[in-house]
Amino acid sequence: MSMRAYQLEGFDSRPRIVDVPRPTPGEGEVLVQVRASSVNPLDANIAGGRARRYKQYVFPAILGTDFAGVVAETGPGVTGLSPGDRVFGLVHGNIVRTGSFAEFLAVPQDQLAAVPATVDDPTAGVLGLAGVTAACCLDAVRVGEGDTLLVVGGSGGVGSFATQFAAAQGVQVIATARPGPEEDHVRKMGAAETVDWAAEDVALTVRGRHPDGVTAVIDLIDRDPAAFTPLVVGTLAPGGRAASTLRAADPQAMQGIPAVNVRPEVNARVLHRLAELAEHSLQDSPATAAYDFDRIDAAFEALAAGAVGKLALRISSASSWARSPSAASGSR
Repeated sequence: MSMRAYQLEGFDSRPRIVDVPRPTPGEGEVLVQVRASSVNPLDANIAGGRARRYKQYVFPAILGTDFAGVVAETGPGVTGLSPGDRVFGLVHGNIVRTGSFAEFLAVPQDQLAAVPATVDDPTAGVLGLAGVTAACCLDAVRVGEGDTLLVVGGSGGVGSFATQFAAAQGVQVIATARPGPEEDHVRKMGAAETVDWAAEDVALTVRGRHPDGVTAVIDLIDRDPAAFTPLVVGTLAPGGRAASTLRAADPQAMQGIPAVNVRPEVNARVLHRLAELAEHSLQDSPATAAYDFDRIDAAFEALAAGAVGKLALRISSASSWARSPSAASGSR
């Protein structure tokens, strides 16, 4: 049997949807009929060949990281899952070969988890990479009820999840966002305050509003320690903590401030915890638009143009997709 998949044939070509053989699950693997996915900046880097610095490509390569769908078949050694179960997860590793932009995906059982009944397919489909990264950032800065958290890059996918997860724990979130769609989105995600990063000095503005400093900073934007360090030093209260997802935390420059570079950890435990966070913390889906599989190139174009929130992909039709107002209103 064959299936449709978004495949890259080489560094000198563009990815396209083609018919390929449907995979068969091996030992410890689950065959998932993919209903939903999303496009991430990582996916754009992989599709453009820019990830060759840190990933090995095996051509032809099916692209895609996030997925949500139903179990179609289980391989030998799989326990606790049956055909028809709703699952989500992400494809990860250093080899680009088999991804989630396909109608079916064979994936190790420890790379997926059950979708909570309260979470629809579009939300589950955008949850994987951004949700895991957000959860790992929050673990790093250890905020709780009554704390104040600055999220730099709040209008993106990771920022959307970090804001909702933190706000649900009673954390006061300050998110950087420009007035208009960005600010509207982060407010919807639960941000109590916003800072216009394009018009204001973020550190000065935050310190002006919070003279004693904030409890923690999650920086999803800055790659350069020369930008990250003064931001953190200028905003954190004594004893505060900071995290960078782009390796901008330089311990030697941090003046003793606890700051870490977060690299998302992906395993069954993390995914099950993410499912619990999604069940209890997500009031609104961060998906601001949805694209049919045939329109995946348009989704990548929207991502490159600076889309707010997450961009969902409809890989195959499903009844639960229609229940998502965010995805339905953004359909293309």
